[in-house]
Amino acid sequence: MLTGINCMRKFALLISIQRFTFMAIITKKIPNVILRSKKGVKGKTYHIEYSLNGKRVRRSLGLIDNNTANQLRAEKINELLRSNGITTPVKNIGLKEAVDIHFDLKKKKLRPKTISSYKNYRDRIINAINELGAKNYDSLRTITEGRFNLLAQKIIEKYDNPHTVNNTLTFLKAVENTAIRKGYLDKKFSQDIVISKPEPKLIDQYYTQDELNLIWDKCDRFYIPIYKLIASTGLRLGEVINLTWNNVDFANNQIIINKRIENGKVVWQPKSKSSIRKIPLSDKAKEVILKQKGKHSKFVFISKKGSQLHPNSVYNPFVKARDSAKVDDKGSIHALRHTFASICAQKGLPLYNIGTYLGHSREETTRIYAHLCPSDDAETLNRIGL
Repeated sequence: MLTGINCMRKFALLISIQRFTFMAIITKKIPNVILRSKKGVKGKTYHIEYSLNGKRVRRSLGLIDNNTANQLRAEKINELLRSNGITTPVKNIGLKEAVDIHFDLKKKKLRPKTISSYKNYRDRIINAINELGAKNYDSLRTITEGRFNLLAQKIIEKYDNPHTVNNTLTFLKAVENTAIRKGYLDKKFSQDIVISKPEPKLIDQYYTQDELNLIWDKCDRFYIPIYKLIASTGLRLGEVINLTWNNVDFANNQIIINKRIENGKVVWQPKSKSSIRKIPLSDKAKEVILKQKGKHSKFVFISKKGSQLHPNSVYNPFVKARDSAKVDDKGSIHALRHTFASICAQKGLPLYNIGTYLGHSREETTRIYAHLCPSDDAETLNRIGL
């Protein structure tokens, strides 16, 4: 009996040694291929670095885009693996799993609201896969360019909103890039899938002062100051909810929108880099804010219970009041931003200034207000004698 136990121990020890030896060989044979980039006058250039037989190898990839660079990195990894006789470096996964892997990686770095949008992109792609037959996408090793493009076409046909289609296709391309980067996919299939951001709609989605007065008459008095501040500054709802007294510069009559850092950590940040900005504080807006003082909170606006506001608690009363006042639906609270921008354009404020105050990242977005700007072109032409 004792001899049998000793034999089992020896066998277990032998297995452990073999496993350790195998892992040591694998660790030695699989190089870490690092992708690096450098910005230059003509654009961003890429190169890869890895160790081979104890020597550091650096290979230039040239002036290419990030997606192509990641694909070349994946190809180099596969080439080095094959040269070492390793033909199955990673497990075979399906496109659904690749979508989930990319989503899990992204949600670690995103705000809750953005995560919700990404979840919608993920669900749309998975639903399209199911409709086309999940078995056709259950292996990235056997998937074809035709199948990939068929999935993109399905998404295009399924949704009418151009923004929905473009955002979902952009997410699909990002899934592909992640799969290539991690070695699940050998090559790129989405070269023919074109993403073009649609131009903003030329629609006057703003309320007149008479319409606003009708809404105020039907509105919960507690929330009116919030709505009035948005209409007077063009702030986003999220920016108002996260507005602290440190963001209000009374001395220079301005609101400063920036990241909120607590205990060394970023607890809230604006929508984009262009959203970090300074907004002029008019007397009307300043009066609204001053009336909020004395509530013993770091936030300018708080809930009825004294805590930080939730977006729905601000959104729903406005919609209810608007419907009760029988005012046409022009986009609910977000239309108050349009109201601010539209009035600024009508009064002759330059579009560049308006875009800066709104935190727009694209000039084309602000251009939807151009038709509201007063024009004195005829007077100018007469003055110069043309």
